[in-house]
Amino acid sequence: MGDDDRNIPAYYAAEVARFYAMHAGWLFGYACLRASGDRELGADLVQDIFEAAALDWETVRELAPPQQRVWLRITLSQMVSSHVRRQVGFRRRQPELHHRYQAAEPDPEQQALSAVALERAAKIIEGLPGRQKRIALMKWIDHLKEAEIAAELGCARGSVAAQVHEIRRKLIDGLGPYYPFVGDDGEGEAS
Repeated sequence: MGDDDRNIPAYYAAEVARFYAMHAGWLFGYACLRASGDRELGADLVQDIFEAAALDWETVRELAPPQQRVWLRITLSQMVSSHVRRQVGFRRRQPELHHRYQAAEPDPEQQALSAVALERAAKIIEGLPGRQKRIALMKWIDHLKEAEIAAELGCARGSVAAQVHEIRRKLIDGLGPYYPFVGDDGEGEAS
């Protein structure tokens, strides 16, 4: 695992090493995918995630293997989201998001309105309570389906669907006709 091994309590070192060997391969591939192909960032994220797991080993070791995998994916999503917000910023992602959620190429005026709407959407999402904020980021930034979000959070899909509906309502109330996530992903239209 590298130089950060000194941060792993010695009495967990063998368990953590087995955990690393079992999950490092797929997690590196997933991290590179989530980091838009940046292998160096992917490797850094994997090391940070396994260090976080080692430092919280009392919790992680009690999880069943499928839940450990979910813990790793959630931790990766949080780290990638934090990195994107710090390094790229929401504003630079606006054209990509706009293109993804619009059927036709917008005219310059429409694109300017979309940029403002996405900036306001980011502020609304930032102000949501913790769980709703995580769901919003997974739904509209990470593009996960409600079933995937439910698996990540360890709750029922219906619970996620209800939260998505509430979040969508807050976004529509705050943005009106400039709601940027039209059509979402086939799991329900904004109404």
